[in-house]
Amino acid sequence: MKTALITGSTKGIGKQIGIDLIDNGYYVYFNGSTSQSTTALENELLGCSDINIICQDLSTLDGNLELANYLKAQDEYVDVLILNLGITNRAVFGAVCYDEWKKVIDVNVSFPFFLVQSLVSHIRENGKIIFISSISGIVPDAISISYGVSKAAVNMLAIYLAKELANRKITVNAIAPGYIDTTWHSKKPQDQIERITNKCLQKRLGTTQEVSKAVFSLINNDFITGQIIRVDGGFGLI
Repeated sequence: MKTALITGSTKGIGKQIGIDLIDNGYYVYFNGSTSQSTTALENELLGCSDINIICQDLSTLDGNLELANYLKAQDEYVDVLILNLGITNRAVFGAVCYDEWKKVIDVNVSFPFFLVQSLVSHIRENGKIIFISSISGIVPDAISISYGVSKAAVNMLAIYLAKELANRKITVNAIAPGYIDTTWHSKKPQDQIERITNKCLQKRLGTTQEVSKAVFSLINNDFITGQIIRVDGGFGLI
């Protein structure tokens, strides 16, 4: 049985990918930052034996290294590593403080890098590393400058790691979703959602299932590496 680890996977895109991996015969390590989120997922997946839901806060470097050490202590080898966890900050230019900027860059770029570096000895040859990036790392958003810059850095990180790990036939790619119908966007006013969808050729939000399908296309193709795959419905092409 192949094994997958997904960070930030108790809801939204990460949870959808995890459920789809289970349905495709994987043993899945889910991750959440609070006991509330992990317990909710445990209750949702009650009766599923091919899972391990790890409560580990990955907003610190130590948290990421502890997660890696947990898997290594069990002598667990991962076939698929999906770096999904991300945070944002909506302060506008001129009002961004250093601590807020650093936190977004750390959680979205720096800490995932060190998680990969620590865990790489326990990623199997021919394994897959997939970063969940964002269209904001390609097409500038109106706000959230730190988030967009962090996701642009994630895109380049995927390319660098693809080169670093090619000798072990580990592919590294990034998926850049557009605006996806998750709780991240559900609280936005309807007029804001309409402005977003009007910039999209498909005239709607994407679904978590559509992002998950793109992830599987990378898992199932050994000849795609060092790429940023947009799953955005043609956002910004209007």
